[in-house]
Amino acid sequence: MTIFQAATRATVAARSAPTRPRTREGWRDRLAGGVTVGAVLLLALGAPTIGEAPEPTSTDQAPTVRDNRLELKLFADAPDIATPIGIAVDDANRVFVLESHTHLQASDYPGPRSDRVKIFTDDEGDGRPDRISIFADGIDDGMTMAFSPAGELFVVTSRSVLVLHDRDRDGVSEARTRVLQMVKPERVYDHAALLGIAFSQDGWLYVSRGNTGSAAWRIEGTDGSSVRGYGDGGNIIRCRPDGTRVEEVATGFWNPFGLQFDARGRLLATDNDPDGRGPNRLLHIVEGGDYGYRSLYGGSGIHPYLAWNGELPGTLPYAAALGEAPADLYVAARGGLPPDYRDDVLVAIWEERTIVRVRLKPWGASLRGEAVPLVEGGDRFRPVSFAADGRGMVYVTDWGKREYPNHGGGRIWRVSSRATKTAAARRSRRMPADGANAGLLPTLGTALRPAALDRLRTRLADPDPFIRHAAVMTLATPEHADRLPALVEDPDPTVRLGALLALERSRHAASEAVARRLLGDPDPLVRRMTLIWTGRSGLTALAGDLDRALAAGPATRELFDAYLATVQQLSREFVRAYASEAEPYAREIERRTPPGFVEAFINDVTRPIALRAMAVAALGNEPSAIPVLAKIAAPDSPETLRTEAVRSLGVLEDGAAAAALQAIVRDDSQPDSLRADALVGLAHQRADAAAEIVPLLNDRSILLRLEAARYLRSARLSDDTRALALENGATIRGPRAGEVRAQLAFLDAGAARRPRTFTQMTAVLTAGRGDAETGRRVFFSPASGCSSCHGFNGRGGDLGPDLTNVGRSKTRPQILDAILRPSAEISPDYQGWFVRTADGRLHTGRQIDVGEGGKAELYVVGGKFITLENIVEYGPLPTSLMPSGLDEGLTDQDLRDLVALLAPAALKR
Repeated sequence: MTIFQAATRATVAARSAPTRPRTREGWRDRLAGGVTVGAVLLLALGAPTIGEAPEPTSTDQAPTVRDNRLELKLFADAPDIATPIGIAVDDANRVFVLESHTHLQASDYPGPRSDRVKIFTDDEGDGRPDRISIFADGIDDGMTMAFSPAGELFVVTSRSVLVLHDRDRDGVSEARTRVLQMVKPERVYDHAALLGIAFSQDGWLYVSRGNTGSAAWRIEGTDGSSVRGYGDGGNIIRCRPDGTRVEEVATGFWNPFGLQFDARGRLLATDNDPDGRGPNRLLHIVEGGDYGYRSLYGGSGIHPYLAWNGELPGTLPYAAALGEAPADLYVAARGGLPPDYRDDVLVAIWEERTIVRVRLKPWGASLRGEAVPLVEGGDRFRPVSFAADGRGMVYVTDWGKREYPNHGGGRIWRVSSRATKTAAARRSRRMPADGANAGLLPTLGTALRPAALDRLRTRLADPDPFIRHAAVMTLATPEHADRLPALVEDPDPTVRLGALLALERSRHAASEAVARRLLGDPDPLVRRMTLIWTGRSGLTALAGDLDRALAAGPATRELFDAYLATVQQLSREFVRAYASEAEPYAREIERRTPPGFVEAFINDVTRPIALRAMAVAALGNEPSAIPVLAKIAAPDSPETLRTEAVRSLGVLEDGAAAAALQAIVRDDSQPDSLRADALVGLAHQRADAAAEIVPLLNDRSILLRLEAARYLRSARLSDDTRALALENGATIRGPRAGEVRAQLAFLDAGAARRPRTFTQMTAVLTAGRGDAETGRRVFFSPASGCSSCHGFNGRGGDLGPDLTNVGRSKTRPQILDAILRPSAEISPDYQGWFVRTADGRLHTGRQIDVGEGGKAELYVVGGKFITLENIVEYGPLPTSLMPSGLDEGLTDQDLRDLVALLAPAALKR
């Protein structure tokens, strides 16, 4: 699920376009949407011949269930149901289904103009509906729904929570009440607004909200109570069922769709992942919990202030890793499944066409589990939501197709235990509670006695992050305000960390003085978190003290990244703009280092060489950095700095960059690795150096031989130079000679490259070992094209998602499948769109805005934005914008090396 997918309707003029980002960074964020398997490598390779792909799953293949104790049957199909999303079952076992008709409607959509709720009644209990009726219509952007313990149907739309009343019990809703309303922003992508719903045992209504793309937001209840934010992550809020007493429960999410309480009163949620961070998550939600994401820091998920699995103190980890685009979840204790499912949950994984079973087990004060496939389907199986009736039947809505816009298809499935042959006893809407771990989180006590404080100190050092969180929550209360400053003197760094977090959470009056001292703490993690605290709190008075965090002891890469981010965060311009909500989207506010700051840092010989090298990448990919980088790449600079400068020059196309790189390649006194990196960078330049590169095919260095061959693949060669290169290649002997010849084979126009199946490519991957360092050169080589659209470790393109952490959420088979079948799974934000104008011209690209005045904006090939007028038709393209045939441009070893870089360890899921 992504943020900036265009919000279209039946006609182009149905909605006005959102405010255009004003900065280059704003445009980058606008384009950097969620990455799924199909968009994991958006590589510009021209239009190579499409290789043989794995046989696609038949669109008519019914999903199958792995547990032979269960059976899966079709309950309803189109045209009786169309694009179903939410589902709920009432006390009479009637199945209520929310039909979506307003989700990204194409201009020619033939269906209803609003969403509606249908009732499917199975009077005979034979698993097929006997009657279908419409309960309510006139709903816009419906997301999900649930019955309250009182038996009223609550519907969540992207901007409101409605109660649909049927007071006369005639099966038709005659009135509705709005209990929650998102009053800001005026417009937001559906899946970044209101999403999920659940009711707790103590009578509260819980609702989840997406991150609104960093736009300022406010949600109001019926009594005027409200919650608001700007640039934060998605959150979970609660109120009374009548819409009063609105308050926040937890934050730090991307887009949390599913929300349910388990049998022990624990609140569980599913959450999608930002682009460069993964995997998707099943979360145990506790009061005051921070789950690590803030939209202020962009869509990649790799900013040093962000966490995804509790990596930063004060954030909480996930309970289980999930596949791409998880939707709703079902708590098995609600009934209908065998007894050994009691502590498990089922999750609909929309993108991967599966329903997984997560077997949850106690893990300290929380729980952990691993997702395993339970139901698997073909291309037409896209599960979304669950509901169970009183007879032990579990119903699943199925969107039906990969298409995000409404398409009119869809189904409803019914899962049941084969042992369930007769009606079960009616189950209460209230989940049974065992008593253990009931509620969101046990309190740890707030007594002011010294003994109580000693217990809290012990809990701050507890290895369980949920216990530490509870201790921080307790210490952040006003009752402990006077005791907090003393705890930051504790000899245990974990206690100091906990006290620091409580100070930040409570906005303590002594925050500035304490933070200034902790910037010099002997523990690097304390210093790092103090930097983050300083930046998040906008403590601009400490801007001159930040260097203490680097000077107090050895500095890690994580510490340096936090330091640089905090320098940017404490810019007075940023602090003022953020406080005043100066931009529609918080992440469009520029955070810049002071002019000359990074260059001065690099040139400061009193600083450790390792820190200065880290700063080189921070110069950025702008042409203005080239003179500085060229100077650093000169022979009189330390080799560590030169290496970083050469790598940065390699992603910048410029005459001065080419000259600096060419000089390094020519100088055989330079280290082989440096010359090899310079060759990779030189291949991106317009300079014609092919004639002097050919002799390197016979160089003593294996590295230079290989990179020379890779360079020649991307160069414009004359017939004579090509012939000379092939002649040299034929005489190569020694280690890795075969790899060099495999690269040069691309120069031979008559050499046929056989398309490979997924099975064959998997065999290639396992036939040898990959090398991540060589994979880095493959990634940044024009021969692969990866870096033209994607970044890695701070360098590369910004059109597509950053791939630094893609191996955390994508398995090697998924990456291979993305290479071979880019159109099989298309991320919504990378969906190709066509626009036909009144003059008959057809335009294609990525849709950015469709709005008022009959205008549309596309991002098209060549990195340009175009605005189109007089539109007569528009809609999604059936294939991906990512070129097919990537494997045709990779040698066997290239493939192994590239995967070793992107997925260094096999991901278990």
